[in-house]
Amino acid sequence: MLRQELFDRVDILRKDSPAERIRNMRDLLEEAGDEAQKIRHLPDWAAKEMANAGLYRFALPTELAGEDLLARDQIEAVEAASAIDGSVGWCVQINSEINALMIRQMNKELAEKICGDWDVLVCSGQGTPNGPNPGREASLEGSDWNMTYQGSFASGCHSATWTMIFDSNPWEKSPTGAAEASWMVPRDDFEIIDTWDMAGLRGSGSHDVRIQAKIPLEHTLPKDALAPTELWENPTYRNPCHAFYNKAAVALGIARGTIDEFVKLATHKTPWGSGSTLKDQPEAYIRLAENEANWMAARAFLMESQEAIEKSLGPLSEGKSLPEWELTRKGFLSATHAAQSCRLIVDTIHNLAGTTGSRMSHPLERKLRDAHQAASHGAISWRHYGNFGKTFLGEDPPGQYTKITRA
Repeated sequence: MLRQELFDRVDILRKDSPAERIRNMRDLLEEAGDEAQKIRHLPDWAAKEMANAGLYRFALPTELAGEDLLARDQIEAVEAASAIDGSVGWCVQINSEINALMIRQMNKELAEKICGDWDVLVCSGQGTPNGPNPGREASLEGSDWNMTYQGSFASGCHSATWTMIFDSNPWEKSPTGAAEASWMVPRDDFEIIDTWDMAGLRGSGSHDVRIQAKIPLEHTLPKDALAPTELWENPTYRNPCHAFYNKAAVALGIARGTIDEFVKLATHKTPWGSGSTLKDQPEAYIRLAENEANWMAARAFLMESQEAIEKSLGPLSEGKSLPEWELTRKGFLSATHAAQSCRLIVDTIHNLAGTTGSRMSHPLERKLRDAHQAASHGAISWRHYGNFGKTFLGEDPPGQYTKITRA
C-alpha cells in the first residue's frame, strides 16, 4: 500500500495541469536546458524539481499516486516542456512514458514498491550498444537471473531510479535469440556508459546502460511486458501508439518554440541589405502563416487520432485490448506526420531567420538541431510512411504496429 502522503501531493498538484505547471517553471527549465547542453544530461537539481512537480508521474494510474492523464493532456504537457527546451521535453516524455509502460503487466506488489518512491523515474536502454559490447545473456539460476547486458539510448539514465530491460535485440544463450523475460533493474545494479555525444537533444542524457548483476525473480516481468494491460483502466495502457504520440509531442513543442522565437526576432531584426524589418517582408509573414497552419493541422491530427483510439477501446471491462487497424494506422501515421511536418516547419523558419538563427547563442540554432534529432527517432521516422503506404495498397500491417517493441 502506498503512503498517503503521495496521494496528498498529487491532490495538491492537480490544482494546475502538468502543462500549466511547466509553463510556470519556464525560467527554471530554460536554465536546466542550458546546463544540460554542457553536461549532456539533465542536472540533478533540475530532475529533482521536475519530479517535485509530478512531471514523471502524470501518466501513472491514480492507484499508484499518478494523475491518470489521457493522451491529449499528456501531449500538451510534453509539448509545453519541449517548446521551452527540446532536451527537457524529451526527458519529460520518455520518462513519464516508460513509468507508465512498465506497469502494463506488472503485479501490484512490484508496482507499489517502485512507485512508492515519489521520484520514480524508469529509463530503458534498448538499442544496440554504442560502446563496447559485453554481450547479452540472461540465465535463470534458482531464484535469480544472472544478467550481462548493455543497451543504448537510455534517456534520463542519470536521474533514473530503475531501468527496464525487455525483448529487443538478439540474446546469447537463448533458443530463439530473444529475451526469455523482462526485468526491472534498480539503480545500484546498472552502470552508465558515456556514449551520448549528439548535437540534437544533446541534454537528454541518452547514454548506454550496462548491467552485470543478479536480478531477483520478484523483479521479473513477462516476456511481452508491453502488451495491452488487463490491470489498469486508462486506455493509455492499451494504446499501441503511446510510445509514438509522446515523441511526436516533442516535435510539436520544438516547432511551437521555434515559431514563437521567430516572431520575437522578426519584430526587431532588419536583414542586411534591407530597408525594412523582417516582419514587414512578404516572404516572412506569408511563410509564418503557412507554417502556423501546418503546425495546427499536425497537432489536430495527432490529438484527434489518439482520442478516437481511446474512445474505441472503451472501459477495461469490455475486454477490448487493441483498436481496429484503421484507427491504429491513423494513430501511428499522425505521429510520423507530426514529427516530419515539424522538422520541415523548423527548417523553413530557421531559413527565414537568416544567419541570426545559426549563431550558437540564439535559441533557433538549438531548436534546429533538436527538431532533426527528434524526427530521426525510430518511432516517428519518415521510414514509417513506406510501411503505411503499403497497407493502403492492400498489404498486411507489420507486427511492429500491433506490439510495442521499444520505448
